[in-house]
Amino acid sequence: MFKVFFRAMALFVAITTSTTASAATLEEIYDLAVDNDPELGAAQAVFLSRNEVVDQSRALILPSVFLGGQTSNNKREFLGSGLPDSEFNDHSWSAVLTQPVFRLDSWYRFQQSKNIQAEALANFAAEQQALLVRVAESYFAILDAEAALSASNAERDAVQRQLEQVQQRFDVGLVAITDVLESQAAFDSSTVNVIEAEGLQSTSFEPLVRLTGSIFDDINGLADDFPVRYPDPQNEDAWVQMALENNYSLAAARERMKTAERGLKLAKSGHYPTIDAQVQYAHSVSGGTSFLGDKIDQTSAILSMNVPIYQGGGVRSQVKAAGYDLEAAQKNMDLIQRQVVENTRNLYIAINTDVARVRARLRGIESSQSALDATQTGYEVGTRNIVDVLNAQRNLFLSQFQYASARHLYVLDTLRLKQIVGTLSPQDLYDLNQFIDSGIVVSRTTPTTR
Repeated sequence: MFKVFFRAMALFVAITTSTTASAATLEEIYDLAVDNDPELGAAQAVFLSRNEVVDQSRALILPSVFLGGQTSNNKREFLGSGLPDSEFNDHSWSAVLTQPVFRLDSWYRFQQSKNIQAEALANFAAEQQALLVRVAESYFAILDAEAALSASNAERDAVQRQLEQVQQRFDVGLVAITDVLESQAAFDSSTVNVIEAEGLQSTSFEPLVRLTGSIFDDINGLADDFPVRYPDPQNEDAWVQMALENNYSLAAARERMKTAERGLKLAKSGHYPTIDAQVQYAHSVSGGTSFLGDKIDQTSAILSMNVPIYQGGGVRSQVKAAGYDLEAAQKNMDLIQRQVVENTRNLYIAINTDVARVRARLRGIESSQSALDATQTGYEVGTRNIVDVLNAQRNLFLSQFQYASARHLYVLDTLRLKQIVGTLSPQDLYDLNQFIDSGIVVSRTTPTTR
């Protein structure tokens, strides 16, 4: 049912691997990942396998019918008796219906299978949410790498222009050779940064191949008007409560504990008697001489009871092992619950920090630009040196990258918070996709050497 829910809103968009295809959006990549991601495919197979355990265990408390038969050709020789030899055929068939009447072990195993099924369902839902986060992380990692590359290119271009201006001023005797050397060193360093950024930007596209099985060379960027807001509600305890109620990993842990509880009951049932009812019908035909006749029909009704007296201490050992399993399941559930609470609080605080950071980074760009303008003016009148100008340029481009990166981190932390409280769905990605700007195209870079 979760698979249907997560795929119902997915509108499949065919994307070819040719370089002429339009830039991919976040929604398109997610829709492809739903059908092609190996991790989700494996999780689905595991879920479907675990889902069969209920039918398998139910079969142990339902009637079973067996049909059997046999045939044999016989040759009988009467040695020394004077009787003639004979050849004949014997054949028979039987049908047996067995109904468990009292089998606590089968009943507990059936109840336990429902918890196993519920755990598998929770784990699969968690994997579906994890896919949403993986897609977003891979997508915004590309945008992060592009922001770093853009900042490196801008810095190199600015330093190159600065180098040309300093060289001209040096040629007419207005500055010392040290300014030229400082500018040249800065240009060489910025060129290395560009080469490294190109490599990182190119490799950042690779995770999309793993997710979708398709190659992408272009994606769209995040719109400038993307809203950055504080979490709603602005109540940390409310988010923690939602996580405790809805987190899928915690739900799976609860079901594992219930499975262990029923496992203990199952182990103890080894001390209890079992009762089975059986109805059997048999038909046999004999070609040989028999005082019972050539054909026999027999119907039997049997009620059997088995009482375990001593089984070598195996049942007692199984009870002890099941008790330890239950203790481990309880401890693991406590651990997961504490982790969920901790991670929820951390993400709630992180998002509030992200919002403040984005706003501060935006103001930082304005401040860095003003500082650069003032430093350049100071350099013109001789109150600042070339190193101050280069540092001011570097700070401006760093501020621009940090602003873009802060927005991307805010998006991912928001999705992670919804994931941990169990409310993340494909609609969240589709809503986010509305702020993916088709006018901003991020193309995969071919790294160059210089």
